[in-house]
Amino acid sequence: MEYVGFMGGSSMVELGSSSDMVNFFTFLYGKISDCESKEILDRLYKRYIRQNELEKISFLVKEIRNDFLTDSEMYFMKYLDGIDTCIESAKLFYSSWGIYQPLKIGITDVPYCIDDKNRPLEQYDALGPHDPPFWLR
Repeated sequence: MEYVGFMGGSSMVELGSSSDMVNFFTFLYGKISDCESKEILDRLYKRYIRQNELEKISFLVKEIRNDFLTDSEMYFMKYLDGIDTCIESAKLFYSSWGIYQPLKIGITDVPYCIDDKNRPLEQYDALGPHDPPFWLR
């Protein structure tokens, strides 16, 4: 079984299977109602978060974290923590090296994580509306 997680900056946070990640996004979509939040989640699910979107996703994670979570939803706290870790790593990497390594979902198993870490952003941008994300292939 391949494991997936979040990547950003120099960090990679392994969280579980691809079906676990799909369940996490089902949970997230159930917690939001506005179009801007849905759009940012769609970008994270399928592509990557642009540098100018980091504050938006960070705010969204804080809103969800501050929401009253049921016991079964507490399982997803590690996913929210993983996003936070990779946001901070992406910011630190940029401030240290002047290079933005985006927040995205990727396969965390070796050697596949290397491919996902090094995949050009143009490949993500070229995904069509019906193409599956790379981490689900």
